[in-house]
Amino acid sequence: MPPHGRPRSRPLALALTGALGLTGVGLAVPGTAGAAPDSLDLDALAAEHVQQHAEDFGVTAADVADLGVLSSYESSHTGARHVNLLQHRDGLEVFGGHVTVTLTADGEVAYVGARLAPGVAAPTTRRAAEPAVDPVEAVEAAADELDLPEPTAPRVLGQRSADGETLVDGAGVSTEAIPARLGWQPTDGGLRLAWQLVIDDVSSESLWSAVVDASTGELLEAEDWTDHDHADDLQATLGRDVASSAASGTLLASALRSPQTVDDGSSYRVFGPPAESPYETGHDVVHNPADALASPFGWHDTDGAPGADHTITRGNNVHAYLDQDANNQPDAGGSPDGGPGLTFDFPVALGEHAQASREAAVTNLFFWNNVVHDIFYRYGFDEASGNFQANNYGRGGVAGDYVRAEAQDGNGVNNANFSTPAQDGGTPRMQMYVWPGNQFGAQNEVRVEGVGSFGASWARFTPPVTSEGVADLGLVVGGQGCTTAEYPGVQTGAWLAVVDGDTSACGYLQRVRVAESLGASGVVVVHPVADQAAPILSGSLADGMPGIPAVAVTAQDGAVIKDAVAAGHTVGALRKNPEHPGIRDGDFDAGIIFHEYGHGLSNRLTGGPGINCLSGQEQMGEGWSDYVALAALIDPELDHPEGPRGMGAYAVFNEDRTGAGIRPRPYSRNMEIQPFTYDSIKTGGWLDGGSLATPHGVGHGWASVLWDMTWDLIDRHGFNPNIYEAWDTGGNNLAYQLVIDGLKMQGCAPGFVTGRDAILAADRVLTGGENQCTLWSSFARRGLGYSAEQGSSASRDDNSEAFDTHPSCTRAFEGNVRPGPALNRANAGSTVPLQFRLEPGRGVDVLASGSPYSRQVSCETLATVDPASPTVTPRPVPVVAETPGNSRLTVNAQGRYQFPWKTDRAWAGTCRELVLTLDDGEQLRAYFQFPGRG
Repeated sequence: MPPHGRPRSRPLALALTGALGLTGVGLAVPGTAGAAPDSLDLDALAAEHVQQHAEDFGVTAADVADLGVLSSYESSHTGARHVNLLQHRDGLEVFGGHVTVTLTADGEVAYVGARLAPGVAAPTTRRAAEPAVDPVEAVEAAADELDLPEPTAPRVLGQRSADGETLVDGAGVSTEAIPARLGWQPTDGGLRLAWQLVIDDVSSESLWSAVVDASTGELLEAEDWTDHDHADDLQATLGRDVASSAASGTLLASALRSPQTVDDGSSYRVFGPPAESPYETGHDVVHNPADALASPFGWHDTDGAPGADHTITRGNNVHAYLDQDANNQPDAGGSPDGGPGLTFDFPVALGEHAQASREAAVTNLFFWNNVVHDIFYRYGFDEASGNFQANNYGRGGVAGDYVRAEAQDGNGVNNANFSTPAQDGGTPRMQMYVWPGNQFGAQNEVRVEGVGSFGASWARFTPPVTSEGVADLGLVVGGQGCTTAEYPGVQTGAWLAVVDGDTSACGYLQRVRVAESLGASGVVVVHPVADQAAPILSGSLADGMPGIPAVAVTAQDGAVIKDAVAAGHTVGALRKNPEHPGIRDGDFDAGIIFHEYGHGLSNRLTGGPGINCLSGQEQMGEGWSDYVALAALIDPELDHPEGPRGMGAYAVFNEDRTGAGIRPRPYSRNMEIQPFTYDSIKTGGWLDGGSLATPHGVGHGWASVLWDMTWDLIDRHGFNPNIYEAWDTGGNNLAYQLVIDGLKMQGCAPGFVTGRDAILAADRVLTGGENQCTLWSSFARRGLGYSAEQGSSASRDDNSEAFDTHPSCTRAFEGNVRPGPALNRANAGSTVPLQFRLEPGRGVDVLASGSPYSRQVSCETLATVDPASPTVTPRPVPVVAETPGNSRLTVNAQGRYQFPWKTDRAWAGTCRELVLTLDDGEQLRAYFQFPGRG
């Protein structure tokens, strides 16, 4: 199979008796139980269900007359089967026409997530056998529209009839062969015959999916399958001048460990779990960490037999290596070797620049990629569902897709990304960047005795400049420095080369090699362009690294230095800027590694292996990635549900994990700290009328919802410090399982409401619905209540938030308090007696955390809005109900409860909703009007 192609869907022979549904909608639909059907029966049953409920999905029976199975697999922990179907016409796929049907083991339909194309059966002007544009012309057209390098004589390599794809060579445009698939592209004007291409951009980290009209060559659609954390999204964060300190916490490493490990003798010196970064733990050795279920032959196996097949940072799940020259290949010596004993014990120098700890960084990256693989496996991201392994050990799926994890990648800074090929078996790539800390000034400095110090940048391809540095160096100006002849004779003693940096003369690497051959201790490159910052120096590492450091200075500073040398100031020094904390490395931030790997999880599970379909302004990919990191690394010594929890704090030099990190606000169940509600995703709906960025800010909102949900489940079921253990051992484990199961069930192009419904459906399948009311109360607090409307997931502006729970999760107060929508009148500042009845014997510990609470609403509509700014975050935040004096909730022997609610005089002239949430998620709600003072 080509690296980025995907298999053709398997056709189903069915008698069609119905119509197919709602574009972009998820439905929990009751099905008909059967007698233990096999997998083919379930696949057929899934398609029949879609056809019989066509009117629910907004298409006609003819639109789904030809459905093919893209993927179908079982979740072992539930027995549920996830069937992913594609629409076809004339034997060709309809791009984007997709539906996921989840069935229980006995054939009951548990949930349907659909994004189907209407009008598939309508007449078209061009037949499938008549493409006027061939695959080579399509590649040329896409390259032109996407501003890629001009293709150099592209040609067809062959046709894979089994996959329905034509392979076109990369032709200087793609690092891999380009699969071209002929199919139908839905447009506002109907279906158009088109070529779907997958281009691994040689000029950037992007992995493009491009759809080109097969009649006109027009680019109809382009989507980047690489998930980025763009530096532009982090401008405000990276501008903060915050100090670096090593906050310490209690390490729970003994608790966060696989219950079944592989004793292969391996050991890794890392910043280990559950610590997220060097802030929280020492650089310690972890022995035999591989999980026996997920990695049965250890982390260095690829052949499925006992014994390591690699002694470097490579194995079945990941190959981790340095790629500082950004060629998507390992640098020479870029994969540390642990030897026959698999001992990966390399020092780290946190006070220095990241390049001083290259081997330790790759080891940490390898370790955490494997940890994430093994944890995800425990929750159902296995071979059958499309996980990432070189060898699937005969357990289903397509092998060959281990993660290529590139440490200190040279493609950029202040970033990380993950590219997920659509098809199972296509090899993903993780790129981890360094974080230079430009807010602290230049990373290095060049000192000229008698003149002064000059800020200098850094080089990717040389040893780093250290804090100790080198002093008492002779300063020698060597022209462009491209040849030895440009230097003034033979130098003696320690000296520093100062050369011009016109890259048209030669590359930076050549300049350093020449200076090193003459005995220089370092190189200062003078940037040739005035009024520009000194560049980061880069060069090929195919032949190894030079032995001396290099830096760059601006054209202006370079001129001063050269003039000083000419005037006789020929002694200098090169050292790390003492005011700079050192370049940080994302490879040491486990949260970022989890986050990036999480993109692979959500891409492969949403819609099933074989398709990438997280698209639209409301897609929550960034949110799932944040969530899987945060929830796996909960440390009760450091995290509190009502306190702040940041993301990526180490990389951006926050003081500890409580800072916002790389997100707009910290995560917290306290809505004053994290004020997100569903309408916050709207344009102008965030704080002070700003807008959350897409996709990162929108995803940040979804992760806020899931973070609350997790703590609510922890309150109910307790906390298990070991995320490796089964879903029924802790509320955090249960939440993790529900989120991953929801990914499998939700179908393509989900929005927030679809994601909510899929998690609710996952709970019904997993637990029989034991947690429905707890989940509804969590969603409702953030505006994803029962009445919330999603609109199209393609838009961020057509949703409507609501704060109500599911009707089945409500109880009524007793006494004089009437249920909504009635308004109960009370004087502001008075005490309102609240009464309700539960089963006798439950005691007084029946309230959920933070319950009861009240929140201001409109007296006319009862909507939870701020009359001064109804569309801008924050909405009125919940206020925890108080009681007068030392009074509290009481209960009598008959199960009648009383809670004296002390209201606030400041509420005069307003209306409020009171919400009392029980520990099982059930809620009692009532509205109150507080008349103004006359």
